[in-house]
Amino acid sequence: MMKWNGIERMRAAFAGRLPDRVPFLPTIFTDFACQACGHDFAEAVKDPYLGNRLMLEAALACGADGVRFMPVPGHGWFAEKEAIVSAGKLVQFDRATDAREGVFDLDGGGAFVPDTAPPPVSSREELEAIPVPSCEELLADGRFEGIAEVVGEARAKGLFTIGMAGGQTLNFMVRHVHDTATALLHMMDDPGFAHAFFSKGVATSMEVAKAFIECGVDGISIGDSYASASVISPDMYHTFCTPAYKAASATIKAMGGFCYKHCCGNYDPLLEYVPESGIDGMDGLDPTSGMDVARTKAAVGEKITLMGGISCLTLLQGSEEEVYGEAKECIMAGKPGGRYILGSACAVPRAAPLGNLLAARRAAVDFGGYETNP
Repeated sequence: MMKWNGIERMRAAFAGRLPDRVPFLPTIFTDFACQACGHDFAEAVKDPYLGNRLMLEAALACGADGVRFMPVPGHGWFAEKEAIVSAGKLVQFDRATDAREGVFDLDGGGAFVPDTAPPPVSSREELEAIPVPSCEELLADGRFEGIAEVVGEARAKGLFTIGMAGGQTLNFMVRHVHDTATALLHMMDDPGFAHAFFSKGVATSMEVAKAFIECGVDGISIGDSYASASVISPDMYHTFCTPAYKAASATIKAMGGFCYKHCCGNYDPLLEYVPESGIDGMDGLDPTSGMDVARTKAAVGEKITLMGGISCLTLLQGSEEEVYGEAKECIMAGKPGGRYILGSACAVPRAAPLGNLLAARRAAVDFGGYETNP
């Protein structure tokens, strides 16, 4: 039988068919990719084109079946801003005025933290004023510069390609109200405002998804790190988040893409609602938050594809033998009947040894095979 590539393997897993073996898709972001490929994280923050290319190189280096890509700043950022290392920090300056504008959070995910934050959005009028750039505007502005090229390279090497278009619900609102507690109180005290916020988040992220589809990706990642039972109740999730994810999933599938949702923390109490979103897969399954592959498989494994399962602490601190053993346990729990993709519980820690990722991949090869395939 011919060997499957990552595209075929991932598509089968998402569609509920048996691939040749369990796919392997660790959650690689720029910080780990830089470390794995011998670059400083600040290099990729200063040059986001480099960041996407390194994520492809890191995925290939660890034998992953897929790779994720992120939008880059528009042409205006490269023309108007400059990032310089100053006093051990990566600082953004305005090229025209030389004024300092903020720093990049290199200890976190590399997000820009302005010295003077814009005022929080606190009214419907202010919410309505938040622009929603169209797919065409995003492409013209350079936010997807170079994406089609790296997507084409990845697919030529047999990798399933994914566009990152998260932020449909709580993460979108927190970004604009600047405070988690305020966002949660809006959900309790002004449900209509919260629903309007989430509708804006869906509209914004779906234009990003459309641009990624235009660039040729196979699937889209949606979701919000805050939208788990570690933060909100099942009722709040079902009332506010399920409709948003359902709308996002429907949009992506109508464009011919697969759709999966990432969620941090424990979402055991939410499992009865997750399949309602119409997503193809659910990413995370963090054992440090109380998640368990076997228990999740028993609850929803026939309805959606499960992704993840390997503790990020094990990837960071464990030996290759320990990673291999934990990956084997995840595979044996998630593999029966298909619809399981081995991966990290969340973003691979930037200091995780590449050898630990390769150990997880070996487990997928050694234990993930299916005796018969359709």
